[in-house]
Amino acid sequence: MKHFLFLTCVLFYSFQLYSKSIDPINGVPIITKIPSSIYSAGSQNWSITQGGRGYMYFANNFGLLEFDGKNWNTYKLNQANSNLLCVKAIDKRIYVGGQKEFGYFEADSLNRLQYNSLSEDLPHDIEFDEVWNIYSGKEGEIYFISHDFIFYYDHSRVTAIQTKEATRYSFFIDEFIYSSSAEFGIEKFIPLSQQRILLTNANFLKGKNIRKVLEYSSTKRLIFTLEGEIYKEENNVIAPVAKNLWAELKNAMINTALVLPEKRIAIGTQNAGIYIISDDGEKQDHIVTDQGLTDIIVYDLFIDKQDNLWVAHRNGLSYIELESPFRMLNKFAGIEGGGYTACKDNGKVYLGTSNGLYESHYKGGTFMYHSVKGGRGQSYFVDKINGQVFYGQHLGLYSIQSGESKLVNDKIGAWNLVAIDEEKYLQGAYNGLFILKKTNKGWTREKLKGFHESSRLMSLNKKTNTLWISHGFKGVYRLKIDFTTNEITELKHYGQSDGFYSNVLINLFKINGELVFCGERGIFIYDEENDKFKLHGLYTKLLGTNERVSAMTNDYAGNIYFIQNGKVGMIKNILSNSPIIERNIFGRVNHLVSDDLEQIIPIDKDHVLITAKEGFIDFNPRYQRSFIEKVPLSIISFNSSDGLESHNEYNPQQKKKSIEIPYERNTINVEFVASYYDGMHFNEYETYLQGFDKQPNEWTKSNHVKYTNLKEGNYTLMVKGKNIYGEESTVTSIQFTVLPPWSRSIYAYILYVLLVALLITVLFLASRWSFLNKVKSLLGEKQLQLHNKDIEIQVLKEKQLKQDLEHKNKELALSTVHLTQRNELLSNLKEDLQKILERINKGNFSKVRTYDSLEVIIKKIGKDINDEKEWSRFEEHFNLLHSDFFKILKQQHPALNTQELKICAYIRMNMSSKEMATALNISLRGVETSRYRLRKKLNLDRHENLTDFIENITK
Repeated sequence: MKHFLFLTCVLFYSFQLYSKSIDPINGVPIITKIPSSIYSAGSQNWSITQGGRGYMYFANNFGLLEFDGKNWNTYKLNQANSNLLCVKAIDKRIYVGGQKEFGYFEADSLNRLQYNSLSEDLPHDIEFDEVWNIYSGKEGEIYFISHDFIFYYDHSRVTAIQTKEATRYSFFIDEFIYSSSAEFGIEKFIPLSQQRILLTNANFLKGKNIRKVLEYSSTKRLIFTLEGEIYKEENNVIAPVAKNLWAELKNAMINTALVLPEKRIAIGTQNAGIYIISDDGEKQDHIVTDQGLTDIIVYDLFIDKQDNLWVAHRNGLSYIELESPFRMLNKFAGIEGGGYTACKDNGKVYLGTSNGLYESHYKGGTFMYHSVKGGRGQSYFVDKINGQVFYGQHLGLYSIQSGESKLVNDKIGAWNLVAIDEEKYLQGAYNGLFILKKTNKGWTREKLKGFHESSRLMSLNKKTNTLWISHGFKGVYRLKIDFTTNEITELKHYGQSDGFYSNVLINLFKINGELVFCGERGIFIYDEENDKFKLHGLYTKLLGTNERVSAMTNDYAGNIYFIQNGKVGMIKNILSNSPIIERNIFGRVNHLVSDDLEQIIPIDKDHVLITAKEGFIDFNPRYQRSFIEKVPLSIISFNSSDGLESHNEYNPQQKKKSIEIPYERNTINVEFVASYYDGMHFNEYETYLQGFDKQPNEWTKSNHVKYTNLKEGNYTLMVKGKNIYGEESTVTSIQFTVLPPWSRSIYAYILYVLLVALLITVLFLASRWSFLNKVKSLLGEKQLQLHNKDIEIQVLKEKQLKQDLEHKNKELALSTVHLTQRNELLSNLKEDLQKILERINKGNFSKVRTYDSLEVIIKKIGKDINDEKEWSRFEEHFNLLHSDFFKILKQQHPALNTQELKICAYIRMNMSSKEMATALNISLRGVETSRYRLRKKLNLDRHENLTDFIENITK
């Protein structure tokens, strides 16, 4: 009882302290809904665990559900019923329990999970129903918890331990079993010996349905009942705690609970989602479906390695980013529309959106927002000025009093408001400036004459009454105003000719007391001496001029926030020698940031609001991100393909060895994943294939890479992952070798060498044989040629001899003819001369008669010479010897006379001109004359040879 009173006092005092420090923003954490349609398995998820590689595993009513950060996979048991109720990752195994079944999944050599049943080894006489919990002991032993049995597995065999009494749920904590029963409440014992530990006040839990026992510290346990009651067990004494929550939790019905970082506790319920309570038992948060939860029924809660919360539902899963500097103020927090403006007043927060103005309030332990009465419409401006909250929107300017809006200026388009003094204000509007004054009778207004431009962003120097206004499309204006007469005494416009890059997209902001102008290219300040604008030295150095800065502000600690190219950043230690720019942490929310009149609004030291497309992003600048380990990255598969079929070559047990890929499968597909779940859809990857890529590929959200038709050689694929915060994993690499085609393999080259050697030998032998044959052939040929030559020469010689003989015979025959004629003539002459001599000797011849006889002989000789008969006989013999020479010659040239024919015959007989003269009984000149005439009759050109012509007559 003393313990109870003491605890009650402590809780009451804690509540008082807590109520004084109520978070004025609250909002909801970033929640990712994961319905069953996403993971394509059963709707019910009973238990959650995380494996060594960072993969998440869920006991699903369709089997073991696996999520690696990108892909969902479901693994069945080796039986018809694959409904799982609990799961626990221990070392490299995933232990599971279900209906009358328990065992473990383990990856095979190809990284595929295979189920191994342990319940099959139990004796047949052991009957049990569901296995609901799995625990590991200090020695690595595994405990499978069912209702009436505890199964002890020491990695060699399973031992069944039956509880002494019928129990409902049991829990293993610090080598002790806590068993519950409606009959005895709760008991504590050592598993193997079943030695009981006496618990004081255990009767508090009689008749209660205990759903969870948690190890809160080394000495303290927390006990949660279905009925919504919470107890602690410390030093074997049980006492109730957080009784202020029992009534609410009774209706919610507790299913499970979990200790969160900073000793907070998450409670999962049957009817009311999740409660987050502090270490002193006060409710800090209540997350339901209206705040983004996938389902109201919660079966299990699990904190991953990034200290964020996974939730198993009756229908789906949720992922809640509890360990995050960001919370959302959107429709799940009761705020509709895109965010535009915000301010804080006396613990209340006002949020202006495209739908109107919302006001915060804390009621019944719940932080909520509601719409301010009369505050509907497009909001532009809300701020506390001179102790009064003013609200500017499309319909005009209002003041906020007692949760209602009161009209101040009904002119459409109230951009902002600046105090001139305690009663006088300057308002920027769509079409110029208004002077507003508060009187006892209400508000008066007067429009400043001579200026009609839109005045959304402006800054007033009260000492000089100088007003700076930036116009998004026209540039910057400087006005000097006499507020006693409400007149503009000086007006000047600044634009591109005055130092700005252009006249458009120029916004002014006051940063740590300094007025800066963010233009289309760079951040500028006013150079009063030259009456121009110049680039700000420090901000240009830090942020450059290539990307536009659209918003800037500073918080209460002097940190400067900016939105550059749609991305949020923060500059720390701006006044130091080495300012720090923080961009990575905002990577989680950059895609949510508004792109219309975006702003960053510091509320207090713990809250900076960033306008979002839906509501606001609440950032805690004092949040310190703790990095426990690098971003986990793992290879899912390494496939080689021939274009038709793929084969997984990845063997995690041999990942340090090089993988050998046949050349015909030289298309490589590699899939990898970074198992980091904050902003999991924005994880990026960098790949570099050493031996192929010249430099690493650009970061991309794609978690696979493909290389086609790789040449043979050694390669190393290096992969890095990066999360939404810009944190990188260590490099994961895979070495592989694309083997050459068989035609370029070592065996082929050996064969080529042997074949070449064989070919050379064959060619050498063939060449030698051919050479010898050629030598023999050439010798034989030479002999044959010589023999044939000899025969040919002999034939030619014989032919020549025959021709010569024939020619000689012909000449001999002709000579014989002539000789015969001459002999006959000479014989006749001899006879006649003998007769004359005889007559002279006898004296019978007188001088006259002698003369007459000699005259007769001379005539006979002449007659013989000109005797046609003799010529005919010569011609006949000549034709016979020379193949009808005269016959052919006469046919071709009938005009030739006898002497010309003779000349032709003599030429054919190769007689010289002198011999012809003698034979024809004419002079040598007569022969030449006759030859000349003969050429003319034969129609011979002067270049033609007469002898050749006559030689060819019979050919």
